Amino acid sequence: KLIDCRGGIMKALVLWSSRTGNTKAVGEAIYEALPCEKEIFESGRQPKDLSGYDLIYVGFWGYRQGADMPSRNVLSSLHGKKVAIYGTAGTYPNSPAAMSYLKSSSELLAKDNIFLGGFMSQGRVHSFHIGKRNEHAEKVHPMTPERLARLQEAEKHPNETDFKNAAAWALKMLEKASR
Repeated sequence: KLIDCRGGIMKALVLWSSRTGNTKAVGEAIYEALPCEKEIFESGRQPKDLSGYDLIYVGFWGYRQGADMPSRNVLSSLHGKKVAIYGTAGTYPNSPAAMSYLKSSSELLAKDNIFLGGFMSQGRVHSFHIGKRNEHAEKVHPMTPERLARLQEAEKHPNETDFKNAAAWALKMLEKASR
């Protein structure tokens, strides 16, 4: 059944930016769950005119305590939209770091948007960040046993549970947007 919005069918746009495939996979799970008219694009490849979308999901991969640059560009360019933000990062999804990613990403939205909520999924980390660590990175984020355990756990994500959680979250955002 399609979701009705203001006497018409709601239309959603799902955007993703991905370095390892994590955020794309979560975005596809969100897209598949939506019982409305919908489209999905990689960030930067979406239509220029977004006036026909009632809800925009913006997906990012964690970069420097926030969203990656293509996602930052999208988030800061939106006006007058209902927006839901999702992301993937090597950190645990309910950790302070994950919440910081969502907070800094949502703060990029112009005041005329309505931020509906955020979702984080753990995801495998690009090998560059594990193998080619320079002296500065080692000082800022030393490879402690706890960090190594988190990165090893991240290799198992996103998984089917993460996709189901993303789909359930996406439906909640759709319900909020239709009010």
